[in-house]
Amino acid sequence: MDSLQRASATLLISGESLAPDEITALLGVQPTLGVRKGGTFRASNGGEIVAPMGKWFLGGEWRSPPNLDTQIAELLLALPNDAELWVELTRRFECWLSIGAYLADWTGGLTLAPATLKLLAERNLPVDLDLYAPAASD
Repeated sequence: MDSLQRASATLLISGESLAPDEITALLGVQPTLGVRKGGTFRASNGGEIVAPMGKWFLGGEWRSPPNLDTQIAELLLALPNDAELWVELTRRFECWLSIGAYLADWTGGLTLAPATLKLLAERNLPVDLDLYAPAASD
């Protein structure tokens, strides 16, 4: 079904008043990136970026061959499944799961299993898809 060359899954939480230490304490895991509004962090190209708002990211590793259901489950099952916590987080901050994927061919797609969609729905997380054609992966 899937025609992916490589893919990544990242949980992103952002907001004006986001304090990375608070999110880390609530979720019980260290982020891949945590920065307050106005703080600096390194971009993937090495450049320094001033955060326009607070950010807390988890995941983002590229896998080839990918298994998005596994990648998403690894992220979300490492976090609390407390519905009230997720209602509060998604009320206070912008929260979403980002999927980056390079297609193996010019056409194709990806499929998420019902169990994966359930994990996302239980946490009230929308999904953002960034799909790239094969030429973009060169």
